[in-house]
Amino acid sequence: MTSLPTGLVTFLMTDIERSTELLRRIGKDSYTTVLATHQEILEASVRTCDGTMVDMQGDSTFAVFQRPSDAIRAAAQAQRALTAERSAVSEARVRMGVHTGEASPSEGTYHGLAVHRSARICAEAVAGQVLVSQSTVSVLADTHTALDGVHLADCGERRLKDFEQPVRLYQVIAQEEDSLALTPHETIAVLIVDDQALVRTGFRMILEAETDLVVVGEAGDGAEAVNEARRTTPDVILMDVRMPNVDGLEATRRILDGAEHPPRVLILTTFDLDEYVYEALRVGASGFLLKDTPPEQLVEAIHVVARGDALLAPSITRRIIEEYVLRPPASARKPAPELDELTTRELEMLRYLARGLSNAEIAKAAFVSEATVKTHVAHILMKLHLRDRVQAVVFAYENDVVAPGANE
Repeated sequence: MTSLPTGLVTFLMTDIERSTELLRRIGKDSYTTVLATHQEILEASVRTCDGTMVDMQGDSTFAVFQRPSDAIRAAAQAQRALTAERSAVSEARVRMGVHTGEASPSEGTYHGLAVHRSARICAEAVAGQVLVSQSTVSVLADTHTALDGVHLADCGERRLKDFEQPVRLYQVIAQEEDSLALTPHETIAVLIVDDQALVRTGFRMILEAETDLVVVGEAGDGAEAVNEARRTTPDVILMDVRMPNVDGLEATRRILDGAEHPPRVLILTTFDLDEYVYEALRVGASGFLLKDTPPEQLVEAIHVVARGDALLAPSITRRIIEEYVLRPPASARKPAPELDELTTRELEMLRYLARGLSNAEIAKAAFVSEATVKTHVAHILMKLHLRDRVQAVVFAYENDVVAPGANE
């Protein structure tokens, strides 16, 4: 077994952006082939650049290098190979993060803040992008290391989830136009829906201060929201619940029903317990926020749902479910036959989801890696024909997988 380097090392982490959507689009068999080829390409790139693969599960990989230049070379080489692959693998939108820090291996892997920071940098990237931390760039500068074929472009400071201080990130860019297919930092198109003009203006000011968010339209009621959604094709919709004429619930249903590429809908409500919210989640909304949510949390929420994840505020979500699942329509109380398709492990994961746990929390509770949790969640959504984690939570309560108020 290859020994893992210690001391100052450089981590390379990768994953497939919106992997659940890819799984649902191409089917389980094709997805399995895509993952296998994707892993072979990454493993070959790591090996030829003198790196060591630490972990490889599902759509995520974790490698370590003694030299930061080798990590960047491996990332660039892998992106070239993935882009050149003329098969379904080219649909795998891979993002990567590189970070240098002090670390010591334990039981065949690494733990600590350097590992968590690497994962957050990877999550900050968009498809086809390789982001590199300031610490890695500093080591390259101190050792006067040249990067053949690529250069690093300053992306500015970013606030990483779970870290208080912002970190400066750099993007790996090809020196030759066709040598490396890396996308620029993509923008997220947002549609604002609220019947109060002042509220819409406030949201617009917050969002337009962000370099990667663009407001593509506004709507004052649900009917207008449906028309604007069709006209502007946003990535995310901030949807007020209580509006005259057509409310946010009906607008959400009309927008998502039958849409080939549905936007993500974030429900906005004044109260933390709103009878409309539960039903909105059932029809496909990706989460909800209180209107007094701090600006930075609003921005983060948009990024979360734009990445294909669901926004679950456990304390609020649990209260809504406990209040309303006790009396849903009778048809919703019949156990769904799809439950029989779940394995014992998947059923366990569904119970964790219903408690509002994040992937990291589930991994800790179930003694597995986050990558394994992501794979299980993807299989659950596919087998139950659900859009995201929010619908999985509602499904679990409606079908008595867990009981309202249960914590075990």
